[in-house]
Amino acid sequence: MSTASSPSGFDESFPKEDLVLPEDLREELAKPIGRFVSAWALRKHLEGATRVITVGDVVTVTLLQMGMVPDVAVFDYKTQRSEEYSSKARIAKMEGRLVKVENPPAMITREMWRAVKEAVQADDVVKVEVSGEEDLAALVAIINAPEGAQVIYGIPNKGLTVVSVDKDTRALASAAVRRMVR
Repeated sequence: MSTASSPSGFDESFPKEDLVLPEDLREELAKPIGRFVSAWALRKHLEGATRVITVGDVVTVTLLQMGMVPDVAVFDYKTQRSEEYSSKARIAKMEGRLVKVENPPAMITREMWRAVKEAVQADDVVKVEVSGEEDLAALVAIINAPEGAQVIYGIPNKGLTVVSVDKDTRALASAAVRRMVR
């Protein structure tokens, strides 16, 4: 299948193998693709979004505490690698279809790619529970979400990052994924 019709440049079967984050890309991904936003300004940045997608427990709980339910929430019930019981209770109460996937740290498995891609393109509310680590799901969401979607993820000890999905942010995320080891 040609990739010309795909906004990300990836065909429907991508990835054919699980992807591993190389060491030289870690530091680069610690910088935001979008812009840092304070929690109090988050609502303003989400107005008019075609879909609101959260990646991470803290980000998801922050939205829920504000009375906002994301269209897609990707989480692993951990915050900085430690199990977070208060997040678990809050996210478990969130309405939405639950999809469970396995994804080891510093990887994007084919399973997670498919689950996140389907979730961001769905018409219903979807919760993607990751056994392992969900951090790199933000790249998958940015690549596959519709134009105008907002992807929110956290950078530890720095804050919330909001990415407006468009051809430029999709290109940045796609370039990072292409650099991952197959």
